[in-house]
Amino acid sequence: MRTNKEILDEFGEKLIKTVFDFNYEIIKSNILFNYQKETLKENIEVISRESIESLIFDFLKFFEENEEFKIYYERDNQKIDLVEISEMLKAEPIIENGWIERFSESFK
Repeated sequence: MRTNKEILDEFGEKLIKTVFDFNYEIIKSNILFNYQKETLKENIEVISRESIESLIFDFLKFFEENEEFKIYYERDNQKIDLVEISEMLKAEPIIENGWIERFSESFK
């Protein structure tokens, strides 16, 4: 069996490479493009929302595509795999009437 540190390092490496790096490059490119076109001020809300939505999507997608890592809800000694109870967990925040639309205080 691998050590806890090895498991955490594998999780961290995969997460950063597939979620952080990908979204960082998109955000950076988007900001630079809009800055050069002098439209950054007008588009900052759209860029911010799309970037955060993409980050959340990719984070949840990570758990759908890497079965060795789980994301659980646990209460009263009952553990429920969130990927298993959702048709597409990664889309839950961004679909029409999804979590962002229903629960966000910032995008009302």
